[in-house]
Amino acid sequence: MRRFNWIFFSALLFIVPASSSTGAQQAAAAQPSATEASLSVTLSAGTKVELLVTRPVWTLTAKAGDVIYAQTSFPVVTGTGIAIPAGTYVEGTIESVTRPTRRTSRAEIDVLFTKMIFANGYVVPLPGDPGATATAPGLPVEAAETLIAITIQATTANDLLLDNGADVEMTLAAPLALDAQQIAQAIPLSHVPQPGQFKSATQCRYIPGSPGTPGTSDTVIPGSPGTPSTTIPGGPGMPDITIPGTPATPDTVIPGMAGTPGTPDYICPAAPMVISCAPVVKNKQPLTSQPVAAR
Repeated sequence: MRRFNWIFFSALLFIVPASSSTGAQQAAAAQPSATEASLSVTLSAGTKVELLVTRPVWTLTAKAGDVIYAQTSFPVVTGTGIAIPAGTYVEGTIESVTRPTRRTSRAEIDVLFTKMIFANGYVVPLPGDPGATATAPGLPVEAAETLIAITIQATTANDLLLDNGADVEMTLAAPLALDAQQIAQAIPLSHVPQPGQFKSATQCRYIPGSPGTPGTSDTVIPGSPGTPSTTIPGGPGMPDITIPGTPATPDTVIPGMAGTPGTPDYICPAAPMVISCAPVVKNKQPLTSQPVAAR
């Protein structure tokens, strides 16, 4: 009987540690490894991304639904390195267009940025992309959209609202998770936009010119000659009497009219200038604004 108890007790000694070891291995497997955690890079909401427009937006034809293409002009860097290399493509859609008028030399384009395309083909939907289902936790759908209001200095004479190479700033509306391995593959394939790479798309338009008008010559009114003094001899013991003459008057010159220069047969509008880029939501309020309390 004692021998049987000893055998049973020894078996328990071998079974219990084995069970504890298996539980520890399962717990370790449930936790993400440091390597897996390092494969993800997260950009916080409010991150600024500098862009250059790669396709112009024409004043007469721009409308909601048109696609806008741009490239990052400067890398976005996190604590672990480059998150978005310079030269990464960004795509967006025009939501609305406000054109300049005779009274207002301003235009506004609301652009919903939807995706980034890295040089290795890695595609990342941006916060608010209609094709993406995930949004930032705790934010309404409108607040999570990467919607930017681009204000432009332009007049009715401008044929463009956004020219090639126009500077635009995109602000992320919600945190954005990126694959670190994909980023590492894209960095050596990315090409930074070079100065002078983007040629202005503005077009010179034909208009009837004018030769100008000739000027008129000066009008000269001759002056009058002067008269000499007259001396009347005096009598005995009397001095001579001198009557002074009159001085001459100079010519009077009336200037003629200057001619007007001619105008060329072509006019080339100046390129429009981006004044500001501000993140907005559907109700046109900044993302950082606070709701007004009900009274």
